[in-house]
Formats: sequence, C-alpha cells, structure tokens
Amino acid sequence: MIIGIDASRATREQKTGVEWYAHHVIENLVKLDVQNQFVLYCDKKPDDWLKKLGERPNVKIKYLRWPFKFFWTQGRLSLEMLLCKLHGIPARLAACLPVGRVGMAFAGMTKERPDVLFIPASAMPIIHPKNTVAAIHDAGFMQYPESYGRRQRRYLKWSTRFAVKYAKKIITISEFSKQELVKYFFIPSYSPPLKEGENLADKVFVTHLGYDATKFKVIENREAVNNVLAKYGISQPFVLSVGRLEYKKNTGGLIKAWTMLKNTPSSSSPGVGGGGHKLVLAGSPGYGWPEIEKLIKKNNLQNNIIILNYVSHNDLPYLYNGATALVFPSLYEGFGLPLLEAFACGTPVIAAQAGSLPEVGGEAALYVNPDDIEALAQAMGNILKDANLRQELINKGRERAEQFEWEKCARETLHILND
Repeated sequence: MIIGIDASRATREQKTGVEWYAHHVIENLVKLDVQNQFVLYCDKKPDDWLKKLGERPNVKIKYLRWPFKFFWTQGRLSLEMLLCKLHGIPARLAACLPVGRVGMAFAGMTKERPDVLFIPASAMPIIHPKNTVAAIHDAGFMQYPESYGRRQRRYLKWSTRFAVKYAKKIITISEFSKQELVKYFFIPSYSPPLKEGENLADKVFVTHLGYDATKFKVIENREAVNNVLAKYGISQPFVLSVGRLEYKKNTGGLIKAWTMLKNTPSSSSPGVGGGGHKLVLAGSPGYGWPEIEKLIKKNNLQNNIIILNYVSHNDLPYLYNGATALVFPSLYEGFGLPLLEAFACGTPVIAAQAGSLPEVGGEAALYVNPDDIEALAQAMGNILKDANLRQELINKGRERAEQFEWEKCARETLHILND
C-alpha cells in the first residue's frame, strides 16, 4: 500500500503544536512501518531531517513547487492528486483532457498514486483520494472567534467544514476536541448523507499526542541550564509561560494575575516581584498583542516580565528546567503540549481548568478557573512559597508524562490509515 502524507507543516522552521505533531507522527510512522510505501509531499526543498527520512527504502520525498505564498495544499497538492488519477489513463486520452497537456509538462506522469492520503492539518486538497484521513486539532476559532482575524476565521471554518464533509476519517488529539468537532461541525449541512445506523461521530478517532523524550527531560547539568538562561537575559528565579501571546492563551489574564501577585505583601508571597521572581513569556505575539503590551506598560511591569518571543526546541527544555513553575492559563486548548514537556522536565505546573488540559494533565497539575484572576494569582503564590506542593506536583508530573509517547500516537494513526 502507498501512503501519501502532506509533510508541508512538518518542515516549518518555527514550529508550534500542529507542526510538531506533523513532524513527530511522520517520523514515527516511517520508523514503525517498513511494509507500506510512503510518499511525503513538501512545499519546499527537503531539509536535513526530511532527507534522512528519504534515505529509507520505502520512503520517497516529492518537492512540489508552487509560485504562490498560500494555498499550496488546496492548489499544488490537488494538482498532484489529479496527476495521480491521470496516470492510469492512456497518454493519448490524457493529452485530450483540459489538464492533460499541463500534466504532461510536469516531470513525467507520477506513478506514486496513494492508496490513502494523510493530512496532518485540517486543510485538505480539493482533489483527493477517496481514502483521505485528515487531522483536525481543535475548534477554537468557533469558541473564541474574537481571537482570530476575519480572513483567518473564514479560512479555518471553510477548511474544517470541507474536511468534515469529504475526509473518510477524521483524527483529533483529545476527547475534548472530538466533542467540540461534533458540536460545531457534525450537522447535516456540512456532512455527507448517512447510511442507516451510521453515526457521524464514529468517523472521528482520538490519538493523544506525545513529547520528545530525547529533549524534554531533567537536565542535571545546572551550568548548562544557567548558560542558556543567561543567553536570554534571565538571571533571577522565574515563572515560565509557554505559548503564543494572545487573547485565547489568556496572556492578558496572566498579566493581571501577575500584577496582583506582585502587589501582594512579601509576608504572604515571599520572593515575588522586586528582586524576586520574574515572569518569562516564551512565545510569539499573536492576535490581540497590542492590548497585552498596553496592559504590561499600564501596570509598570516592563522590568518584571521578560518577553522572549519564539524559543527553539533546543533551548526550551533548559527554560523548563530553570523555571520554578510553568503557568498555562489558556482559555482553550485542543491538547496542551507544554504540560507534558514541563512534566518531563520536572517542572510543577499550574494549568487552566479548561478545554483539554484536565484530560492531559490528569492529577499532575494545579488547576484554576482561567477567568478567576484572583485564584490564578493565589495559585502562583502558593506554588512559589510551598516547596512540598512543588515536589508533589513534580513527582506526579513525571509519572503522567510517561503515559504519552509519539510512538504510541503514530501506532494508533497507522492503524487508522491501514483499516
């Protein structure tokens, strides 16, 4: 069997959740399965990681050029799927078709017609095999539309509706996300006609994510940790927050809670503010960043908050290891990878009682209502002053992290693709 995979998201230089999902699932799929053939379609010249995968005898990399910045999947990958269909047509007949001569102009008629096409992100090609499996990670743009620009929101709605209607199977990354997809999208106007006794939710499969255990782990070399912290200008104890700086991630709520904590008398929260802990935000500015920036200035937190923007996966484990705690107060998450990464690094976690986070964190995190600023401030204060609480969360976190593996995620994905 030939399995085609859209690898465009896996080769992005700056990766967040969806990109890391594509990267690790593809990597583990080709390691696990030596029977099937894989064709990995990419929108730029293969990087070293992809070239290494391409050295395997059952893996082929196809670089599909596209002159435009957007719509590579809907445009260029669709064309490739069309050429795959034309391959079985006699050359004379194919040349008579509207796209026949264009197809012949490409580097030969492609022979790698996939039996199943896997799309790690929800954007499916318009032209696709009947057996297409798409991964849809969440429906945050439906729950929090104000967190997205108008064009982005329209595109996400359209691409998700298209995937729900035309994909043979849908993969999502948590039971919470499955419930959200069923709630918002599995209605007759978006979906194909049902057979008697068929349930739309039955086409949605949950595969929990994993984390990179080779990178995210307890680092015993404190000098190495301190060197990376110094690289980012961090010299004091700190609380870490990882994720895009935007409304949906509740960055504004975190800033307000940090302001409240900073103004708390030192007798109840020692070491916070002034010469004590700082708040480190590791993430790129997102939708609503100007308002967040104004909030920082309004509360005179410029010297108490360190903004790092995007941090590479090579450096991120050192930040987790150096932090007193991770605070992740997001209003909505399809999964929440930073929880697993922090658990694996031995970092206690404060997380929002929202979205998929309780499903992922289990009993290993300290949960708060993300809308309750006072409760969030109190949780941070408690974790900073209570060493026993921190150690309890560290122990539970390490046990929890062991339950999530990329290999397991890939194995479950392979079963879905093969079925």
